[in-house]
Amino acid sequence: MTKSELRKIFREKRNRLSIEEQRLLNENLLEQFKTIDWSNYSYVHVYLPLTKFNEPDTSNLLNWLRQYHPHLKLVISKSNFDTGELLHYELKAETKLVENNYGILEPMNGVLVDEKLLDVVLVPLLVVDCFGNRIGYGKGFYDRFLLKCRKDVKSYGVSFFEPVELISDVGEWDVRLTNLITPERLYSFNKKQP
Repeated sequence: MTKSELRKIFREKRNRLSIEEQRLLNENLLEQFKTIDWSNYSYVHVYLPLTKFNEPDTSNLLNWLRQYHPHLKLVISKSNFDTGELLHYELKAETKLVENNYGILEPMNGVLVDEKLLDVVLVPLLVVDCFGNRIGYGKGFYDRFLLKCRKDVKSYGVSFFEPVELISDVGEWDVRLTNLITPERLYSFNKKQP
């Protein structure tokens, strides 16, 4: 299926989830996150969910990481819609967050973090295929961002749903994920795409 077909299907699937279903899925996602060995990482890029789109909620993960892995520096982005780029800031308890025009909470200020420092990037998405190709909202922010990261960065897509077999219209500018986390399991993508 194409990106536009899959984007429509998975937006509808996510929007149909009840509050109770979302709560259970988010709890199971957290349990999967707990199985990752965080001890060798220093910088973890996270995202704050768009609740109006029923995105997987990362707040419990952030709280858990702060409690059990206080050595980690958590990082979030601020979008520049003119350039299509993301700027990255350390997320601290005192970081002031404001909602941008698209409803995304972003830091007002803070310590800038270079992409090359990041060990792990959590990536929001609508759906991913068995090769790690993801479908987001179509603006390309994360593709441009991941291209600036180190080659060994771990990019974890976060999804309520298991991967589909294949996205048929992947572009040359699309950056594959290295991993996916779902409520059921962790995936590692290392297969070559046909």
